[in-house]
Amino acid sequence: MIKNLILIVFISIFVISCEDSSLSDYKEDFIVEALLVVGEPINNITVMRSQPVSGIFNYDSSMVKDANVKIIGDGKEFDLKFRPKEFGSIGYFSADTTYIVKSGIEYKIEITLNNGKFITGKTTTPPATSWIYLPDELVQYPLDTLNIPQGDSISWQSVAGFPYYMISIKNMDTLNYGIYLNPPKDELNRRIYRPFGGGERAYRDPISIFPIPSNKTPVLWTAFRWFGKHQIKIYVPDFNFLRWFLQAQTKGEADPLLTSVDGAIGYFGSASVIQYNFFLLKNQP
Repeated sequence: MIKNLILIVFISIFVISCEDSSLSDYKEDFIVEALLVVGEPINNITVMRSQPVSGIFNYDSSMVKDANVKIIGDGKEFDLKFRPKEFGSIGYFSADTTYIVKSGIEYKIEITLNNGKFITGKTTTPPATSWIYLPDELVQYPLDTLNIPQGDSISWQSVAGFPYYMISIKNMDTLNYGIYLNPPKDELNRRIYRPFGGGERAYRDPISIFPIPSNKTPVLWTAFRWFGKHQIKIYVPDFNFLRWFLQAQTKGEADPLLTSVDGAIGYFGSASVIQYNFFLLKNQP
C-alpha cells in the first residue's frame, strides 16, 4: 500500500494548541486520515480524537471506533466497518472487497460521530503511471562505501497535472538474507552502517518515503538501511495526500489551515501506485 503506506505508510500526528499554553484551555478535536489507493479495496481509514498534552498519548484510546463512515463515488455508496487492531490493520474498511478504487473518479467521504459532528471531504483519484526503467532484480551495494557512485536511473511515466511523486523503499525482511539467494545460504541480514540522520531510531522503521518533483531519480544508496529483499513503490498522489504528507514530514504536526476535510483536522486523499521487488546484495561477506 500504502495499505501500509502509506503508506503509509507511516506518520505520527500531534495536535497542540499553539495560541495558549494553558492546559486548562484544552479542547478536543478530531483527526481523519483517509487514503484511497487506485486498484485496491477501500481500507485503512482512521478517525481519531486528540488528547491533552498533560497526559500520555495512547493510540488505541484515541481511535474513534463507533463513527458512521461512508464513501460515495462511482455511482455507489459504501458503509464502512471498523476493524480492531487484533485483526491486523486498524481502521475503517469496506466489507465489499470485490470493489477496487478506480482512476479519475470523484469520491466523497461522510463521517457522522455520535455527538452529531459531521465531517466530509472529496478527492479525485489520479491516473496510473508505469515503469520506464528499473535496475536489475539483483542490485549490488557499492563495495567502496567511501566513494559511493550514482547508480542507474529509475524512471516512470510522467502524469500530466501531477508534478510531484512519492517514493517508498521498504525492506521486506530485516532478519533473513541468505534464504533469498540462489543457492540459499545460512546467512542472516544485517544493517547498513553509516552516519545518516536519525541514529538508532532510523532502523526501527523498515520504510523510507520521500517526495520528488521529477519522474526519475538515480539509485539513492542513502535510502537503504538494510541489505536483502526490498520493494520500491512510486505513488502518484493527489494534492490532498501530498500536502498532508509534506507538512507531517517537515513540521511533524498537523496544520489546521492545510487540512482537506471539513469538520476536522486531516485529509481525505488518493493515489495510484506501481511497485517493483529487488534484492540488495551485501558489499562485504
